[in-house]
Amino acid sequence: MAAIVLSLVYRQIQHFTDVLRCLEVEGLLWAEAISVSRQARSQRLESLPSDLFIKLFEQVIERLAAKKNKNEVAPMWVSVASSFNAVWIVDASTLEAVKKHLGQLQ
Repeated sequence: MAAIVLSLVYRQIQHFTDVLRCLEVEGLLWAEAISVSRQARSQRLESLPSDLFIKLFEQVIERLAAKKNKNEVAPMWVSVASSFNAVWIVDASTLEAVKKHLGQLQ
């Protein structure tokens, strides 16, 4: 159960079903790939003490926050990082193909 909880938070998987699918296909962290029935997963999750779940969750969140603070920006991007919170990169190849196609139709 700890591998599932840690994977939910650390890998930032949004849905519990996606975590369980990963468990069946590739395994999670130290847990090898295994197929488990829905009933067994539900019973195991219900048996996990809430205190333990909270401690695991808080520790992973703390480590993620510390990791984000340690991310350094390459020297060539310092001026950009000081001006913007995020940089979005867009691939316009599909748009160019549409433009060419529309141009041919005219």
